[in-house]
Amino acid sequence: MSAEENNTAQHIGAARETFESIWIAIVMAFVLRAFVVEAFVIPTGSMAPRLMGQHWQFDCPACGYHYAFGLTSAGNQATIDISNPSAGPPAICPNCHYDYRFGRAYAFSGDRVLVLKYLYQFRQPRPWDVVVFKNPQDNDVNYIKRLIGLPGQMIEIVHGDIFFRDGQDFNGDGVIDQRDFDDPRAAAGCPWQLLRKQPATQQVMWQIIFDNDYQPDPSFFAGNSWKPCWTGGPGWSSSTDGREFNFAGKGAGELNFAGDDREDRSRFLPIYAYNLHPGRMDVPPYDERVDVNYDLQLSAVYQPQSEGSRISLQTSSFNDVHQIVLSADGTLVLRHGLLEEPANGQAGVRWDEKPVETVKIPPLKVAQEYQLALTYAEHALTFWIDGKCVLRGPQKPGDQAYAQTKSRLASPGALPTPRVAIAAQEGPCRLRHLRLEGDAYYTSPSLRGGARGQGTNGNPIVLRKFLNNSDLDEFFVLGDNSPNSLDGRLWETQAPTLREGYHMGTVPRYNMIGKAFFVYWPGGYRLPFYPSLPLAPNVGRMRLIR
Repeated sequence: MSAEENNTAQHIGAARETFESIWIAIVMAFVLRAFVVEAFVIPTGSMAPRLMGQHWQFDCPACGYHYAFGLTSAGNQATIDISNPSAGPPAICPNCHYDYRFGRAYAFSGDRVLVLKYLYQFRQPRPWDVVVFKNPQDNDVNYIKRLIGLPGQMIEIVHGDIFFRDGQDFNGDGVIDQRDFDDPRAAAGCPWQLLRKQPATQQVMWQIIFDNDYQPDPSFFAGNSWKPCWTGGPGWSSSTDGREFNFAGKGAGELNFAGDDREDRSRFLPIYAYNLHPGRMDVPPYDERVDVNYDLQLSAVYQPQSEGSRISLQTSSFNDVHQIVLSADGTLVLRHGLLEEPANGQAGVRWDEKPVETVKIPPLKVAQEYQLALTYAEHALTFWIDGKCVLRGPQKPGDQAYAQTKSRLASPGALPTPRVAIAAQEGPCRLRHLRLEGDAYYTSPSLRGGARGQGTNGNPIVLRKFLNNSDLDEFFVLGDNSPNSLDGRLWETQAPTLREGYHMGTVPRYNMIGKAFFVYWPGGYRLPFYPSLPLAPNVGRMRLIR
């Protein structure tokens, strides 16, 4: 073979290898898409603010806090002008509550996520997984929600928390269903339990109530009506910008968060800044009398300035008050008290004679800063120092929490506004970076005709488990953006392609697609010279989905 023929053969061989490589890559991509991983775009804000549909992003002009504001399904346009009241409600800052009519602006696209398909062929779905499934109302549409209830369980939302019962096949018919929960043996054999989150999930579920580092400019509010969220008692003083508090160290003094008027109470209601309107329901998605969120996280950076310094963090749930007292010598005390009837306009606390728990940690160093966090969520208290849990309060059993909460909701009148405070005594100290957050609160809305939604307070839902045909097993899902999520609570229609016997409000196993695990293309950046399209992903918001 001549040199020229040899070169020609080599070129042909190289071209064939390149073509084969490209073809194999295409085939592998289709195989991966069909059997392993598939990309989905999130169309709506039902999982906001953790996963967002089409939305706007901006910094609040009053306080500078960055937040997202969603489009309605009817407003599916690149830009919408909401500069005047006739264009719809304004964006409301979740931090300072400033009403922002930002005019016309380009919207960001929905987050794009990767989904592990067929994962649930190898392991069972777990509570709090974020799942993608075929919408039982329309099997041609995919939905993304958080998995709440598993087959064989009874689920009920009670005051924002999820309670469940694990059923048993008492009648031996091969299906765990309503008849088994009606069996007299179920009362003792299937007690109510509280569905608690894992720490990693809980951390991403906190939502801002007020971050003291973002102090608003009072001139943005009519008549300079803005008032500080934190007010200091004797011994406390604040920096000029209001971001730092100092205690002089004489006697005792308390910093109180907000007050008891209507505006302050609204901070603890399930009102989400992302929502353009209160919801698609015919009645408000929450009841301001009772839908008060007591699941809170209070955090601050604390600097003791003497060996005798002592600081306490306090929150309340219903009429129960929980307080952590931290002394510079390393003594940590958990106290419990009850709210008393207001006297002279001030609600007091009647503390138990004995502390709930006392622990000893290494002494604090004078002038060193410590990140403190008191969390009370799902009827359990934890206290953290520099990201390490140093105290866990007693966990209230699920059946006890269920009975007590139902009893409190049945009482007439409005539930008390949460009491949040920080107190110091016996030594000077400094506080910075005060931040108050609330857990996601699941509401109990009604259907269009007025009936209670599936799985809501007073109308628990049973998820059937078929012991001999797991393909028919039923799941219950909710959106994190509970006040504005069309999920299992509110489904009233079903796709004709569903199998016979479909149970309204549930997702059958055969409709499950997989687990969403990564946001690979968050709502994109807009290039200055071509703002109409979000051409570049927001790399800083790429993340695992918890």
